[in-house]
Amino acid sequence: MNEQVKEMLSDRVIRPSSSPWSSPVVIIKKKDGSPRFCVDYRRSNLITERDVYPLPRIDDIIDKLAGSKYFTTLDLKAGYWQIPIDEQDKKKTIDGLYEFNVPHLVYPTPPPHSNA
Repeated sequence: MNEQVKEMLSDRVIRPSSSPWSSPVVIIKKKDGSPRFCVDYRRSNLITERDVYPLPRIDDIIDKLAGSKYFTTLDLKAGYWQIPIDEQDKKKTIDGLYEFNVPHLVYPTPPPHSNA
């Protein structure tokens, strides 16, 4: 776990925090046996306002591509970690000592642009 915390600090995924909020850290084994750093947000989920958007329809997406010349695919490493969290909300993502600068995988309201 110490190595994952060091890596997340280095990548600016997390930062030290003194927030009054806290959620416990849980370490889960991945299929390959390596550890996955998780935060149990069940208690904070009870008071979290959901930010829900419908997924785009496939036919609407295809219509928007009509006449396009260039196409690409992306495979983002830890995709949610590419999107910043608003400054006033970071204190709510705390795991005890650190708070997230970017959405954590299991946070209840992933950014709507991750569906695009």
